[in-house]
This record gives sequence, structure tokens and C-alpha cells, in this order.
Amino acid sequence: MNLPKSESFNTMWTWFSVVLKNQSAHARVWMATEFKEARFHYIRFRAEKGEGAAEYRLGSVYETGEHGVCSEYEAHKWFLRAAFHGVAAAQAKVSEYCSEGRGVPKNDEEAFKWCRKAAEQGHGVSQLRLAAMYRDGVGVERNPKEAKKWEDKVSTQKIPFSRPANGQLSAFSR
Repeated sequence: MNLPKSESFNTMWTWFSVVLKNQSAHARVWMATEFKEARFHYIRFRAEKGEGAAEYRLGSVYETGEHGVCSEYEAHKWFLRAAFHGVAAAQAKVSEYCSEGRGVPKNDEEAFKWCRKAAEQGHGVSQLRLAAMYRDGVGVERNPKEAKKWEDKVSTQKIPFSRPANGQLSAFSR
């Protein structure tokens, strides 16, 4: 370069700072990726050891595709394992998967069973679903009295839902 010494130094320093800045950005991306990968393996390790909360978290990872693999079958498998450990949110997810036929064949009786287990533990959305199942006779014999009982349980909690003029629940929140 035919530049005066001060300009040469400033140009070199500018290029050097750009390289450092870019390397730092690459390092941050690399670190974030490595941390995400390590977190996934740690959750999977704990889930395979039989920890209910980790099983539920791993099911959520597979459901959302957070790790790059979106699999409803795998999500259902891990939610089911967590549900057997008594995790109410997992029981609600298993009920949802069974009633919608996501990852498993549609089975309203199984959906009712898991929904009831979650509702009995106080899971609000499951209580709403259970009331609707009793009211509509989905997976169980139609029973308006039981539906009313579960609707009343929900009304004591702080879960927003609307009741139109005809008296039926109009919205579920997931």
C-alpha cells in the first residue's frame, strides 16, 4: 500500500476490528448452538432416567420442532411417559393428542380417561374439555349434570371463557 503511516495504521485497525467483530458474532452463534444442543441432550438424559418434568419438556421439544425434528409420534410418546408419572399438563396433552388423532389413532375413550385425570388434579383447561366431553357425550355417555359440575369447578378458577346466551361454553383456551 502507498498510504501514509497513520492512514495505513487506521485502515489496518479498521480491518482488524471488523474481523474481531465478525469472529465474535460467529463465536456467539457457535456458543448458542452448542448450548442448545447440550440443553437438548441434558433434557433427554433426565427424561430417559424417568423424571416426569423432563419427559414433559422433551415432549414439548418434539411437538414444537425446537431441536429441528418435529414429530407428533415422539411428542406423544414422551407426553405419555410424563402422564404416567402424574404430570397434569402431560395428561392434558395426551388427551388432546388422542382426541385429535395426532401421532396416534383417534380414540375418544382414551382422551376422556386422560382428560379426567388431568382435570382431577386441577388442570383448568382439562376441566373445560371434560365438561364439554360430558355435555356432548364424547368418549363417555352424555351427562349434563357432570358437565355442570365441571363447569362450576372451572368457574371458581381464574380461567377466562365465555358463556353465550344458550348457556354452553363457546371457547377453549389451549
